[in-house]
Amino acid sequence: MQTKQFQPKNLNAQTVDLLGQRIVRGHYKEGQQLPIEPELCAEFGVSRPIVREATKILIAKGLLNSKPKVGTIVQSKDRWNLLDPDVLHWVTQSLPANEFLDMLFEARMAIEPSAAALAAEKATDEDVEKIASAYRGMVNAKTIAESIEPDVRFHQAILDATHNDVIRYIGHTLHNAIAISISLTSWHEQIHELSLQRHEAVYKAIAAKNPAKADKAVRTLLQDSRQDFDKKYSR
Repeated sequence: MQTKQFQPKNLNAQTVDLLGQRIVRGHYKEGQQLPIEPELCAEFGVSRPIVREATKILIAKGLLNSKPKVGTIVQSKDRWNLLDPDVLHWVTQSLPANEFLDMLFEARMAIEPSAAALAAEKATDEDVEKIASAYRGMVNAKTIAESIEPDVRFHQAILDATHNDVIRYIGHTLHNAIAISISLTSWHEQIHELSLQRHEAVYKAIAAKNPAKADKAVRTLLQDSRQDFDKKYSR
């Protein structure tokens, strides 16, 4: 195998990224021992301290485990820290788009409707204005691409409005994954217009302090958004 030569800048980060991608993509199988340090150093063109530091970082992320007299072993998927931004990025990049969306929307469906209901109960006037501001940003966006940032901000504002630190943390962690999912599902101007209507329903339900309507509006938004992606391939 040809040696991978990195640029001097960010050698640690690049080594972590490459090793992480290889683990997630199955290049190194679950339960398999990583190659020994000299082999990794030669393959990546880096020093032993960099390989050791990368290994420590991936152990902290749940991808690897170091066992005395055994070596460094690839962990099973159920041990990976999927709330870690790097791990989540590697997973989303390794899966087919439909599989990634199924995984993400199942998680979002388990969290966001209840969070919207909670936001409808606890949101302050300032919280509601942040949701409204994000919605206006979506409306005023000149292109679908420009609407992604305020769309993500809209969902985060709802999670923040719950005033629950765990829910807020989950939202921030899923930021990049949600942005990817929005870019995949908002692929046509007509779909974008329908999406605006769904988001408006969520915003109005929260502003009206109606938890049941907020829950239902988010469920509708998520279900319809997931179906929007499938429409792209059924035409």
